[in-house]
Amino acid sequence: MKYTFQSIKYITKNFIFLFPFVIVPAFCFALSIDEMALETVLRSLFSGHYEQLDFDTIFRSVSFLGFSSGWTVLSGLCGFLTLVLGVSLLMAFTDRHMRIGKRGYHGVFSKLNDNIVSTFGVAFILLLCYELFALILSALFFFAFQMAKKAIVYVFCVVAYSGMHIALLFVITIGYLWLPCMQVTGFRTFEALRYSQQLCHPIKWKIILNQLWLLVLSEGVIAASVFIPADNVVPTLVATAFYAYMIMLFCVRMQVVYFDRAQIERADLTTYYGR
Repeated sequence: MKYTFQSIKYITKNFIFLFPFVIVPAFCFALSIDEMALETVLRSLFSGHYEQLDFDTIFRSVSFLGFSSGWTVLSGLCGFLTLVLGVSLLMAFTDRHMRIGKRGYHGVFSKLNDNIVSTFGVAFILLLCYELFALILSALFFFAFQMAKKAIVYVFCVVAYSGMHIALLFVITIGYLWLPCMQVTGFRTFEALRYSQQLCHPIKWKIILNQLWLLVLSEGVIAASVFIPADNVVPTLVATAFYAYMIMLFCVRMQVVYFDRAQIERADLTTYYGR
């Protein structure tokens, strides 16, 4: 929890600087949610009438790209592209701030060319991992819904949901510091990945568990928001807020963990005159 609390503290102090980097991708990802599919799946589970759920509806309820229409897919793709841009700038901002203690946008945009290729590659891999996770989870749920006994169905769904989330975060943690290891050290792709594994290995399960409860909490709040009748306005705003904060938290925590594990002194924690 140490890294999470440090990251939350950093975001609180620097929110006004970080928020512009993440608001557009967060809003686009919020628009890509298939709220009707999500509500249908949740109502069916809560009522016990899940037998008629098809695989397509289940998958659309958990996929980042929605796949319910061209609009949701376009929104998801716009979210991905603006995420790459925003994270590239956010990583440059936090690296500069933590390294030399200077807070501001000066010099941040000049790092865009250096960061954008590595950010695109890592973000694309993470998107593929998530969509594969959504595909497998949907298949497991669809399989469970064919079972006769409801008690077995619900137990199976809980185990599948928990197990797949842990598996997803385990895969993500393999390259958790991949991005800062490429952008800060200048290592090549696989050298940076090996260095990330070396740094993360002793604290791998701490990172997984810290991310797990935050991910489940965010999913729970977003899922609950679809039941609020407001013509999709409230679910979109809630999803935007949580996506924005989770993107900031994920990136800031990467930097916090990297600086700690690489034993680099953080200049942002020291008060400098005129900073």
